[in-house]
Amino acid sequence: MKYRPEIDGLRTIAVLPVILFHAEIAPFHGGYVGVDVFFVISGYLITSLLLGDIAAGQFSIVNFYERRIRRILPALFTVMLATLPFAYICLLPTEFEAYGKSLIAVPTFVSNVLFWSERGYFGAAADLKPLVHTWSLAVEEQFYIFFPPLLAFLAYRARWLKAAAFGAIFLLSLIASWYLTRLHFETGFYLPVSRIWELLTGAACAVWLRRHAPLSGIGGAALAALGLALILYSVFAFDSRTIFPGVMAAVPVAGTALVILAGLPGNPVAGVLASRPFVFIGLLSYSLYLWHQPIFAFLRHAGHGDEWALLASLPLVFLASWLSYRFIETPVRRNRVLTRRQIFGWALAGSLAFIAIGAAIVLSRGAINRYAPEDVALMEQFEQTLSYNEEAFDAAQFRPFDTSDRRKIVIAGDSYARDLYNVLREGGVEDTHQFSTKRINAECGNIFTEQDLSVYISPLRQERCRVMMRLDHPDMQPMLEDADEIWLTGRWNEWVISLLPQTIANLEETYGARVRVFGLKNFGPMNMTRALSIPIEDRPNFRQPAAEYIISMEADMKEIVPSKYFIGLLDPFCAGDHRTCPAFSPDGQIFTIDGGHLTQAGAQHMAPILKGLIGLP
Repeated sequence: MKYRPEIDGLRTIAVLPVILFHAEIAPFHGGYVGVDVFFVISGYLITSLLLGDIAAGQFSIVNFYERRIRRILPALFTVMLATLPFAYICLLPTEFEAYGKSLIAVPTFVSNVLFWSERGYFGAAADLKPLVHTWSLAVEEQFYIFFPPLLAFLAYRARWLKAAAFGAIFLLSLIASWYLTRLHFETGFYLPVSRIWELLTGAACAVWLRRHAPLSGIGGAALAALGLALILYSVFAFDSRTIFPGVMAAVPVAGTALVILAGLPGNPVAGVLASRPFVFIGLLSYSLYLWHQPIFAFLRHAGHGDEWALLASLPLVFLASWLSYRFIETPVRRNRVLTRRQIFGWALAGSLAFIAIGAAIVLSRGAINRYAPEDVALMEQFEQTLSYNEEAFDAAQFRPFDTSDRRKIVIAGDSYARDLYNVLREGGVEDTHQFSTKRINAECGNIFTEQDLSVYISPLRQERCRVMMRLDHPDMQPMLEDADEIWLTGRWNEWVISLLPQTIANLEETYGARVRVFGLKNFGPMNMTRALSIPIEDRPNFRQPAAEYIISMEADMKEIVPSKYFIGLLDPFCAGDHRTCPAFSPDGQIFTIDGGHLTQAGAQHMAPILKGLIGLP
């Protein structure tokens, strides 16, 4: 395949926005689209090589995977190895254990599935995970498991059959991307079914250019400029609220395709992209992509995660990338160092080594024995809280009420509603009350109204909220009709609070049940790092104020929700003073993992207080 320097320049347009996005530089809030640009480039280049091999009668799946291994693994394994000592030093056991899982997932090319599975309310922030960016490599390699054999199989079939096969895959992937992204954007983001159409777009460019000359003249120049404009528009106009990938990914994908199809040397856009600075950065793009995330992640763990510190680290990122490109990527890829037999052997040995190291980290629970027994017990509370928070509440969703004389209570809300139910269970309230629960995410609104809520809910969440249901959904009606009381709680948003009086009136009028609205609880800022930093002997007497925004929202709720319906939790749970909230029990057990969500010890601490608030003995 003829070398096209403007493609390397296009890699620069892909990688720099990704890096600046991860550095949280404000204008680049859509920089994540750089990954989509890479997908199209990859589809184009790989398909061009495959078509050339097929046409020459030299197609070999072994040759193909040898090229992929030479291209992907040496630099990837170098970065993984470099992160090991820093991960051991900087990461807490739960984080180190998650890192160990990623060491297993990366060489087996399932890291996208791993990071997708780790999504969730209590999950560590993605920007703190050193290897989270390898999800895109996994997507590509999963695509290249089936694509080359399928392409070779269809190569000599009728043109309509090839068009029908790949067209069907393209459309199914695009539809899946549209639907999954609206239903649950993390699924649409991480899984390959939503990304195949992007790689196939690049493949279609390769097929077109084998049969036709690149778009030329003024028209070609205009289309290349349009393509570059579409990419840059995505970088600067998209943000975290954009429904992505979905159909919005068509903007950078189409832009990349136009640049590839109109890449003649006389084209002004191609001329700029083929210039030495763009080509130089483009050649480093793979290493730049690999190195920037772990460097940024460890800086954040060290407390230097502001945008200026991350920007200041860019010379280090470029230096590491140049060394990687010069002394690892290039020699191995150009067959200067290893034979085919050796490259497969080293790939297998390296993969098994990282899998073994990752397994050892996981089995040691992130080398947890580095810590004192009291700290180990504390960390175990953090580890156990997710399942404790979810288990009982989720098991009680839509649970039918029995015919006993116990009062029938519906508890509706998010993870804070789960906390409420756990507190009640710890207090033995189920002896006199029976509960049926319904999870309603905070962003969906724990409310009962005919008002249009689309102005309040992010487009990313609207389809998910529709599927998950709110109180006004018809499937909720039987449970609410049977209830004696309806209890509402959650991580309240301001717009939801403003609609609570209307919700209360509608619920009472429709179902005749007593309504109670529970306020917010908070013990002040807390996470595992902060908890471990408090000396063991000081924990039982440790006090701190609740978060200011929680105090403000509690005050708003008291003004908006009529007092006969409202049960405030903030001051009672902080011993009557939200300025001196306890975070630990007398024996050093922690009450909360994040300031708001409760451990089992926290639920036990609150049980007698809550029973008093709702008038139970």
